[in-house]
Amino acid sequence: MRGFLFDRRWMLGAAVLVVTVTGCDTEETPRPDPSPSAATAAPPTPPPWTVDDLTYHPCSVLGPDDFARFVLEPQGKPATPPKALPRCSWSSIQTGPTGSFTIGFAPNTSDHSDLDRRRVRDPLERTITIGDRRAALAPSVRPDGSNGGCSVDVSVPSGGSFYVGIAVSGIDTGVDWDVCAKTIDVATVITARMR
Repeated sequence: MRGFLFDRRWMLGAAVLVVTVTGCDTEETPRPDPSPSAATAAPPTPPPWTVDDLTYHPCSVLGPDDFARFVLEPQGKPATPPKALPRCSWSSIQTGPTGSFTIGFAPNTSDHSDLDRRRVRDPLERTITIGDRRAALAPSVRPDGSNGGCSVDVSVPSGGSFYVGIAVSGIDTGVDWDVCAKTIDVATVITARMR
């Protein structure tokens, strides 16, 4: 028993010594920043980007001019690996009776723009072209027949695709403005920044 206590004290003392020695290291080693600001910072390369370039920086795909153009709050809400799939969402600034909405963006390593390769298809989905790239557009209609949202998956030449979706608030009622036109507009801006 006495030998066990000695060994335990020795191990505890060694652990304190290791912590103390490593704590005195004056050379700073770079560590990845897990904070949300790291996900909103620009990727290490300038646009045009690949899907992989945006995996840890999904919120950098839109900038200040885009926030003004689409009337968005400038701070996106990022989600990045390893805890979540890469994604960013922005909320609209309520400017009138048009209704609030949220824009979501997600880079995908798989090409979700080819409707023929999907196992389950939404009957409202259709193939369109955005910036000379194949895209799959899916509108969402509310029970009252108004526009409830819209999403699009756009192929990326370097591989994969990206998702853009706009959702309006309210479960039962939608809006009278063309949500898919705005979705296509946002996707067109992003398409020009992807390679």
